[in-house]
Amino acid sequence: MIDLEKAPALLRHAVEALEGAFSGDGAPDPFADRRQAARTAFESAGLPTTRHEAWKYTDLRPALKPDYAPAGHATATDADLAAGSIDGLDAARVVVVNGRYDADASDLDGLPDGVAVASLAHTLRTSPEVVADTFGAHVDLGRDAFAALNSAFSLDGLYLSVPRGVAVERPIHVVHVLTADQPTFVQTRHLIVVGEAAEARIVETYVVRGDAATFRNDLTEISAGAAAVVRHIRIQDEGDQANGVSLVQTYQERDSDVSTLTFTFATGTVRNNTVMVPAGEGGQSTLGGLYICHGDQLVDTNTLVDHVAPGCQSNELFKGIVTDRSTGVFNGKVFVQREAQQTNAYQQSQGVVLSPDAHHYSKPELEIYADDVKCSHGSTTGAIEPEHVFYLRSRGVSEADARAMLLYAFAHDVVEMVTLEPVRDHLDARIAERLK
Repeated sequence: MIDLEKAPALLRHAVEALEGAFSGDGAPDPFADRRQAARTAFESAGLPTTRHEAWKYTDLRPALKPDYAPAGHATATDADLAAGSIDGLDAARVVVVNGRYDADASDLDGLPDGVAVASLAHTLRTSPEVVADTFGAHVDLGRDAFAALNSAFSLDGLYLSVPRGVAVERPIHVVHVLTADQPTFVQTRHLIVVGEAAEARIVETYVVRGDAATFRNDLTEISAGAAAVVRHIRIQDEGDQANGVSLVQTYQERDSDVSTLTFTFATGTVRNNTVMVPAGEGGQSTLGGLYICHGDQLVDTNTLVDHVAPGCQSNELFKGIVTDRSTGVFNGKVFVQREAQQTNAYQQSQGVVLSPDAHHYSKPELEIYADDVKCSHGSTTGAIEPEHVFYLRSRGVSEADARAMLLYAFAHDVVEMVTLEPVRDHLDARIAERLK
């Protein structure tokens, strides 16, 4: 059991911040029992170490070493919004500063009637019955210590709800701003509920204002009703002092179609967890990601697709490019339960290693208990093929340009999974910059 008195500073501050939040105005916490269960789960499990198989290649101790202080109240500046923008993206803007919804900086014009965008903390306190069936309903606290930590001690985040039958034509762009004049820790909790036959496209970008180290522990729950369509994209590009752990947890009812994609460029040590549960018959689940690592950067991707209903399909593609002394990790599991007959599940991980001191580790897994399924997985890791470089050089392309062209083509497979053209253009530009 973890001793919070001897734990890293960010854990002690998380406890103090939560206790202060609910003692200041005397208001009760409607979800106190759930928080306590999460706290118990976290204290029993403790922080993961490299002795845990799922964390074998990811040592969090350097990232947890700074004396992090909890993120305070702040407002977004024009420079923050510009840094988090995507050229040409016509979207409703939702701003979250230091883990708190900033209504003044947000621009919700064009969202249909009935679409709710609000502070999650405010929603939990004032309308607990609205979120009682979805908030924390499907997060496995025993599987993920950081999810338990977030569930116990997160203070705020975003509540987004799209009612039944409503198709949100404009994308929703969530701009996260974190101020870092000193080492700063934030836990953000998002709850996204897309109702039956509703549609939403959500893009998240991240900005750090300041040069100090940061640590995020974010948890996003996405609940998709029957025949709902959800497109979710995250672009992590905060700088080499930005560390953190995140979980995207999806739960899908029948005939829903959900995709979640993560693109990681400039960061420090980052662990991205994704759990998708197509729980209704006929569900479609897509998950993918691209990470391009330089310097001492470490990006660890851990995924689970839990097929619990028949007739569902999942498609998974992750690609990584590592150079210098950086490390990329992929550990993905597809679990097909006995009831999930006629499941189609595909999983692929590919890595390119560009220097002798860089490392890429991949472990795809299938665990199948149904007998009428089509499932496959694959993993490849290696260097650029010399004959491919030679072919391009024989046609007048320089060696540097030839390597960049091959790497761009390798990465672009994941970019093509994005349906929004301005976002694709933004990603293409960042890939080109990272591959110089």
